[in-house]
Parts: sequence; structure tokens; C-alpha cells
Amino acid sequence: MIEIAKHSAALESLGLTTLDGVKRYSGTPVKTQGGKRDVFRIALPDVTLYLKRNWRPYKKDGLTSLLRRRKVWSIAKCEWENYRALQRAGLHTAELVAYGEDCGPLWEHFSFIITEAAPGKPLSECLNGRHDALAREIRKMHDAGLFSPDLFTRHIFVDGDRYTLIDMARLDDGPAARDLAALNVTAPLRFVSARERVHFLKVYGGRQLFRQIEERVRYLLKTRRKFADFSA
Repeated sequence: MIEIAKHSAALESLGLTTLDGVKRYSGTPVKTQGGKRDVFRIALPDVTLYLKRNWRPYKKDGLTSLLRRRKVWSIAKCEWENYRALQRAGLHTAELVAYGEDCGPLWEHFSFIITEAAPGKPLSECLNGRHDALAREIRKMHDAGLFSPDLFTRHIFVDGDRYTLIDMARLDDGPAARDLAALNVTAPLRFVSARERVHFLKVYGGRQLFRQIEERVRYLLKTRRKFADFSA
């Protein structure tokens, strides 16, 4: 099945209104992950879109969604619904364009999601200065019962005082310290001072979480090589 929210004419002209068409699409690649997932940039006259295709999803994710919801949700559908939940909570996300999925009785076989490009630049590229509005946005997100282990600086786009979330395929029930540690560890020490980090946590309203965040950061630095840039 496929759901299209906007740009239907443009998608039809690109052959992106059927699962077979999406599978055949070949454009400007942004990322490929060993045949498991790929991402394409689609430049239209008035907007840029991103197409993410999931070729080999984990079967455990399908089984988990079956147990939780009594039906199989694809990765793309989870991300689609997560965006909608975040929007209902008053947060900005990449604008939804379309998604589709091919699911069996126990797990998905293929899925895709298309969104508009987020405005501005990734937070990872503009860490200088204070981001009080972001601290308040994250608190709003957590107060709504929405938590993400993927709350990385590269998944947050900055456009003035507006912060837009992307790649929110995973939302759960926390804890908050885990999310804040993920954000912290993807903001290298050479760009954000200790004083600015404490100020951010104060604006968030979670100074009591300091030790938990510190412990989580130490764990991530010890066990995940992808965060090595934190102290480089």
C-alpha cells in the first residue's frame, strides 16, 4: 500500500506512486548502507525531497510491531506515524510527502518514506552559541511522552529559532537522560563548552539528570566507536 500526502503529480511523473516504481527509481544517491537501506535526493523546481528505501528490514522489528499492535508496521510507517505524533505535540518535523510498504503476516519485506528537505542546516554544523529554544522544544517533546534514542545533532535542523527533526523512525518511552546524552555526545567538546552544556540542561529543566547523562555519555564513548569525534 502507498499513502501520498502531497506532490502527487510530481511523484507520478517520477514513477514514485507504485512500489515497483519506487524500487526501480534511480536518481541522486545520498547514502547507501550495504543493500539494506538507501537514500536519494530529489530536486523538484520548488522543493527538494528525500526518498528513503528499506530493503532488508530486521525481522525482529516486524515481530515486535505485531506483538505491540497486533499488525505488522513497516519501518517507514513507524517513522511516518512518529512524525505525526511529534507534529501533534507541537514540534516541527520534515514535511511528510508519501510512504509505502509491503508487509507479510510476520514482518515487512520492503518500505519507503518520502519527506521534504528540512529548512536550515543540521545542528551539527552550527553548534556555536546557545540553543535555548531547542532545550525547550526537547522538553516539550518529553512532556508529551515522546522520546528518541536517535536524538543526534545531525537529526536536528536549525533555521533561526526553528528546530526541525528528521530521521525519527524510533520513538519510545524514554528515559530522558538517554536522549540528552545522545544529543550531548554528538556535540563535540571543541564546539560546545561545559558552561553551555550546563546552561542547556538548566533551560531544559533537568539539572537533576546530570549524573545520569554523564554516566550514559561515558558508556557511549566506551562502547560506540561512532562517537569518537566527541573528544577529538
